[in-house]
Amino acid sequence: MKKVLVIGGSYFAGRVFNILSSREGGFDIHVVNRGTRPLKPLDNVKTYISDRHDRVKMAQLFEGQSFDAVIDFCAYATGDIKGIFSALGNRVSQYIFISTSSVYDPLLSGLKKEADPVLYERPDGTVDKYIEDKALLELECMEQCSSHGASYTILRPAFIYGPFNYAPRESYYIKKIVQGESVPNVTDSFSRFSFLYVSDLAHILQKCVCNEASRNEVFNAAGPEEITYASYMEVLRKVSDIPFVTADYTVKEVLDKNIPLPFPLDNNDLVDGRKLKDSLGFDYTPFDSGMKKTFEIFKSVFST
Repeated sequence: MKKVLVIGGSYFAGRVFNILSSREGGFDIHVVNRGTRPLKPLDNVKTYISDRHDRVKMAQLFEGQSFDAVIDFCAYATGDIKGIFSALGNRVSQYIFISTSSVYDPLLSGLKKEADPVLYERPDGTVDKYIEDKALLELECMEQCSSHGASYTILRPAFIYGPFNYAPRESYYIKKIVQGESVPNVTDSFSRFSFLYVSDLAHILQKCVCNEASRNEVFNAAGPEEITYASYMEVLRKVSDIPFVTADYTVKEVLDKNIPLPFPLDNNDLVDGRKLKDSLGFDYTPFDSGMKKTFEIFKSVFST
């Protein structure tokens, strides 16, 4: 059994990781979060209530315990990873940090690769604080692991979709379909973007734990498809068993009417996930297959 401490782990990606790992076995999981969204009881999953920033309580909770890996789903501000090491010391073999593919320079219009420039800051201060903090946390993760004799694994996922997604992305469309509303369709946006099925992220994390091929590595996590608004609409029609109508808009009309569409309208957000696929021998779920499963689950939610 691989002993894993999960920081966060009760909301979206972390919840799916814990559920799937419990079902599939091989992991002794310890989840710590603030308890605002408690996990249902799961085999081989023990939960603890604590704020990650309470270093004294964290140290007390895990006194004398060592972990094969820490998986951090909710480090957002500089100092967050340092705080975990302050509580655990040198009792961590591997630290897996969930960063974001948004750390890349948005001016890169092609497939973003792991060696491409990352936006730690800009002189004009235009970098979004969330992105800047994620980029700085990547450095913090590397530095803390070096100081405490641990290895790091940094994952930069593309747009994550699937069950439990709290961001109004795929659910924005599925809710309209289920409730019989017209679905906004952008007719002149040629932006392309990458996606990652949430169950894929869970299985990637499982593969990373105690895997020499993942130690001291940075990986993008993204399926191979390049999705546009047009192809997204095609997939929705393919996976939906409910007929729906669209309401067509230009990009200008979307902006003028302040329609809250979930993906970029005028720039690409493409991520190259081949390094992870080649290094870990991982096959991504086809986008239409993942969306089919996602549609069925959200359909049951919005039908009640």
